[in-house]
Amino acid sequence: MRIDDDLLINAVRSLKAAGKPARADTVSLELGPIANNGEHWDVMAVADDLAELESLGKLERDAAFEWEGIGLPPKTRIAYVVALGRTTPD
Repeated sequence: MRIDDDLLINAVRSLKAAGKPARADTVSLELGPIANNGEHWDVMAVADDLAELESLGKLERDAAFEWEGIGLPPKTRIAYVVALGRTTPD
């Protein structure tokens, strides 16, 4: 099940406003227990949906949280921001 785009974008926006990185793990917590079973969303499902929003141009990778290791960061550790020009949800 895919998470609603507006919920994800608002979670990213809220985390950034609080000065926190908007990664799959923190977005999952920000969304709270809204999954079908009343538990938090699976982190990998959140990571997949965040990556999809990035591919659609709705999110961008957060340059303030660059990966400090060698190679690409794990999918769940990529931090996002709302893409420029996206002031309100669709």
